[in-house]
Amino acid sequence: MPAKWMAYPGSIRLLAVVAVISSTGMACIWPLVTIYIHDHLGKSLTVAGFMLLLNQGSFLIGSVLGGFLFDRWGKFHALMTGSLGVILVSAGLAVTENFTAYAVLLPLHGFFYGISSPVANALAVVLWPEGGRQGLNTVYVAQNAGVAAGSALAGLLASLSFVLTFLCCALLQLVALLLYLFFLPKYLKAAEMKTDLAAEPEAEELSVGERMLLSPKGVLVAMLLLCTGLLFSWIVYSQWTTVLSSYMQSLGITLRQYSLLWTLNGGLILLGQPLVSWVIRRCARTLFAQMLLGSYIFAFSMLILTQTTAYAGFFAAMFVITIGEMLVWPAVPAAAAQFTPAGQEGLIQGLVTGTGSAGRMLGPLFGAMLFQSYGPSGHLYTMSVLALLSVVFFVLYRQYVKRSRKSHPSVTAVRKM
Repeated sequence: MPAKWMAYPGSIRLLAVVAVISSTGMACIWPLVTIYIHDHLGKSLTVAGFMLLLNQGSFLIGSVLGGFLFDRWGKFHALMTGSLGVILVSAGLAVTENFTAYAVLLPLHGFFYGISSPVANALAVVLWPEGGRQGLNTVYVAQNAGVAAGSALAGLLASLSFVLTFLCCALLQLVALLLYLFFLPKYLKAAEMKTDLAAEPEAEELSVGERMLLSPKGVLVAMLLLCTGLLFSWIVYSQWTTVLSSYMQSLGITLRQYSLLWTLNGGLILLGQPLVSWVIRRCARTLFAQMLLGSYIFAFSMLILTQTTAYAGFFAAMFVITIGEMLVWPAVPAAAAQFTPAGQEGLIQGLVTGTGSAGRMLGPLFGAMLFQSYGPSGHLYTMSVLALLSVVFFVLYRQYVKRSRKSHPSVTAVRKM
């Protein structure tokens, strides 16, 4: 194994392996939802879209609840509730082809997956607090590796039987749960023995591995500003899976060419880490700079598409926005972890995860309305503006945190993450 992988704590390697397995299982289902409802169950695309909306809404509720359960009910209780729910619902989807049953089970699937979704990030914060964004980025890359593997596996299994896709999801979630149950307790016990509170002189900018204590009101406001910026980023990003896919088809770009863009996306996330590490070292040493640069890149990717209708332009824009994604998605949960009160790691990470789900819910509807009203140019320019609004809220977040630290010295103790 690469030396860098072995340099990570065993707890982070466990989280990464589980993230790959769990994401592979989930990706066996979600890319095929529209096809299954429309082609297999004989329902309209409108019905399929509504079911996806319910699924994401349930995921949002489950994410917030899962984070709360992680903190208040016990980590294993939250893990088992989410994982067992996904396993049972996946098995239920495998044994029925009744649309009414499917319409009940699919939102439940999103709900239980939502409960378990903040767990990996929350555990990365708890088990390797000094790792900062490194632990969260490792989990992010692992999840995308699973999505890439699961998407490929889904097509193969579905060509044989859709039942196999549901059973594969259930089996892989079971494997992930067993790994947690067998190996996680020793890492949690070791984490509980650590004393991570260490007062240090106040600095102008928090480094990646430090945590700052804010008042309860300060945490609320900082979280609101941070998540609003993330919400706008997700609305922009979600256009690639909805409006832009239809737009590309209207330009004569085939589905195969469109799917190749997601191959590029997954491959770059897995193999482009050295490039992103170089960018971070040269241009984005702090989490704030990382979020800011990623948001500018999101805006630039949309502007590229305003100047071209060629496939090469879409390819370039996907390359660019993937770089932005690799900067923003791991940075926001790491930034949130810096001011997370002890014992609320699950709730904070659940809110971050839920914000992504909210963006995936609002983005398709808002984007479709823009596209129909103002055409592709109006849609793309508006998305560029939304990406810049992310910049505005990230700047407001940073300024608020800096003011809070200066005006309330009693709550500005910095401790190692």
